[in-house]
Amino acid sequence: MKRKRFNSPETRFAFWSIVVLLLLVFAAAGPLFMRHDPLEVNLAQVNMPPCGEYLLGTDYIGRCILCRLIRGAARSIYSALIVVALTFVIGTFIGTLSGFFGGPLDTLLMRLVDSFQAFPSMVFTIAVAGMLGIGTKNCIIAMTVIGWTGYARLARSQVLSVKERTFVSAARVSGCSTPQILLRTILPNSLSPLVVSASMHIGSAILSFAGLSFLGLGTAPPFPEWGAMLNEGRQRLQIAPWAVMFPGLAILLVVMIMGMFGDSIK
Repeated sequence: MKRKRFNSPETRFAFWSIVVLLLLVFAAAGPLFMRHDPLEVNLAQVNMPPCGEYLLGTDYIGRCILCRLIRGAARSIYSALIVVALTFVIGTFIGTLSGFFGGPLDTLLMRLVDSFQAFPSMVFTIAVAGMLGIGTKNCIIAMTVIGWTGYARLARSQVLSVKERTFVSAARVSGCSTPQILLRTILPNSLSPLVVSASMHIGSAILSFAGLSFLGLGTAPPFPEWGAMLNEGRQRLQIAPWAVMFPGLAILLVVMIMGMFGDSIK
């Protein structure tokens, strides 16, 4: 009986919500408890393996890997959340307008979506980030430019389904204005699959952001970011494997947590 209760959708959602909340709190408050400065260079302790002083070892110029992971957590996680929020809002807005009004506006907006989706998403993102230049803000812009299209299509399909229902017709007959019908009737009944899609998108956004940083397009050095740490450590993989292993494990763990959180939403 207890096992069934723990495996219920409500319990799993509550559990993973708490885990995600703790992760966000740790990413924001973790730097307050660091023992070392993540930017401090110490050439006397280069490529040190994990030990009592440096629990995860040091990198090629003697910086504490644990402190850099903690400092980079906020940048990696919150940047992905910003991307998901922006793409969610933009895509939902465009898809809702397209599905509700239809006609030439629908055709125009969907052809715009088709144009963006004609390019491989990662290649397009790298191209935009490369044109804008190195920086976290530019990576967020580049990922947002291409990431909204999926939400637009999903929002359009939901609105097309919802707007034919009886309660929408009742709202029209009762004299509700178009904005009222959209905001109070159609949008609340269309959001559920969009929210689930957004929660599943967080993990892939973290991976994409790490990938851009790995290619040198993300956070500018010396500030830590998990993808950039992988890039810094890969050239010394045989000498100091911990410099690659721990940032990779951090990305894996966070993406798994976000994936489980997305699966728990119904």
